[in-house]
Amino acid sequence: MEHLSEASVGPQKSRAAVMVGRLNPPTAGHYKCMDAMKAFIRENPDLNLHVPIVVIVDGEKTSQDKTKNPLSAEDRVKFIQASGKANGVQILTAKSGFKAFEEVRKNGYEPIAIAAGSDRADKYLDMLDKYFVNADGEQVKHVKVDGLQRECQDDKPKNNRTTMEKALEDLKKGSVLDVSEVSGSMARRAVELGYADEFAQIVGLENKPRLAQLMFNKIKSSIGEKEEDGAV
Repeated sequence: MEHLSEASVGPQKSRAAVMVGRLNPPTAGHYKCMDAMKAFIRENPDLNLHVPIVVIVDGEKTSQDKTKNPLSAEDRVKFIQASGKANGVQILTAKSGFKAFEEVRKNGYEPIAIAAGSDRADKYLDMLDKYFVNADGEQVKHVKVDGLQRECQDDKPKNNRTTMEKALEDLKKGSVLDVSEVSGSMARRAVELGYADEFAQIVGLENKPRLAQLMFNKIKSSIGEKEEDGAV
């Protein structure tokens, strides 16, 4: 577990709802999570939350694996901003989940409500309850944005690969997209299979085909470069 350093920014008065993830690439599920954070802020005025924040994690080691992390942090920020689906959302970057919350504080907000995949949400809440406290050392109450843990996940468990492949084939045949099954791994697999139209749906850009194609091409190029490097 990482620890707050002495130089860390202290508690902030402005409070925020925060989503943390790799978003590589950002998907329709991620945008649903952003909408959920906006709704959560509106529906919980007692929490006095000011803004939804998305923190893109871009670890030095994980970013080297282009098969799982084909887009740079800068690319991800640009695609999210260009999507038109993140209006009113502040986007930050950080090197780890823990540093993500420090980055939120550096930007003047206290992370209070957390939207994350089910494998991460409880871990983040435990960490925040332990390390992110008031100036007097008293514990701050942190809460989870419930009901969207599947959509917020960057990738589904490995043993769901067969399910993912079936979902892709069903989508290819014209089935309706189930956002709860969408993941970054599904989007990357669609690129590997050459499913450009299906990819556009997975990343929530079916109404912006040129932007979807640009992302598709960037991922294809990045994955291709990695494969070429391995073949040499």
